[in-house]
Amino acid sequence: MTGKRLLFIYTRLSTFVKGDIDILEKSYRVTPFCAENRSKGRQLLGLTRLFFYLLFNTYKFDIIYVWFADYHSFLPVLYAMVFRKKCFVVIGGYDVCRIKSIKYGSFVNPVRGFMAKYSMNNATLCLCVSSHVERIVRHIASKSLRVVLHNGVVLSASSTLPKERCVLSVALSSTKQSYYVKGVDRFIELARFAKDLNFTIIGLDKTSIAGLIGDVPSNLEIIPRIPQEELSKYYSRSAVYCQLSRSESFAVALAEAMFHNCVPVIASTGGMSEVTGKNGFIVKGDNPEETAAVIREAMDLPPSDKYRERILENFTIEIRAKQLLAILKGSSGKS
Repeated sequence: MTGKRLLFIYTRLSTFVKGDIDILEKSYRVTPFCAENRSKGRQLLGLTRLFFYLLFNTYKFDIIYVWFADYHSFLPVLYAMVFRKKCFVVIGGYDVCRIKSIKYGSFVNPVRGFMAKYSMNNATLCLCVSSHVERIVRHIASKSLRVVLHNGVVLSASSTLPKERCVLSVALSSTKQSYYVKGVDRFIELARFAKDLNFTIIGLDKTSIAGLIGDVPSNLEIIPRIPQEELSKYYSRSAVYCQLSRSESFAVALAEAMFHNCVPVIASTGGMSEVTGKNGFIVKGDNPEETAAVIREAMDLPPSDKYRERILENFTIEIRAKQLLAILKGSSGKS
């Protein structure tokens, strides 16, 4: 570990955030700071706390590291410029998105969009989770310095159990926004159409979005969020993994499923094709007849380790750790 101090700013302790904290703690003296944003009141309180914390403490740190460009990244980038500190901002997808119909993305709100754009243009370096995200940042923040740093998968034990003819999807959804962004409605409609196939979707809060789901078809199993160890068992026995998101920067669940040799069937959206490469199938996403036909074709493919190999070669947490530490040490990017 070096003697350098790093301030790590985030809004929610997600898997991605915790993964980066674990990586950075091995090389830096990390101080985590949560600028909570779960409600407008908590967001205002979090930003106020952040303002005063930065005012009195920025000088103590060598590096400021922020997950997502949003309200909470504006002040860290500004203070880093004033105190001549390095500031890295991870661009995760929401921060470059705008879906007006469901008010999703930083750029739906002009003030929020301004702060996100300012953060991108003035950060030491933007760490984009996919080439898809990097291209958007290049377009909306022309002065930004950027580098692609893919998310990493924490590998679990692989299984040799035979695959079942089941279609799996994972989508953490408890709001109308996430329900449509993750394409949950598309997956449920697919299950209604393809009655000869068995479907499972994991991660839904049925209480919060019951009015959106409606009647659940008999061939669809809906499971709430479960521990990673249990989720791995579903990956291991499912033949096909299907992700029909309307917006997706990378899709870690897709990479996890491929590690367990699920055949991927994805919508032609965002950075998902970067994960699959030349493997699996790409569909439009909004045509259940097309998607069902492709899934049946995927079901009949012979077993293969090429899906796991794709992940092992490109998207492990070890690869991200090595690249992240090298980037922070070198601070090189493209404009």
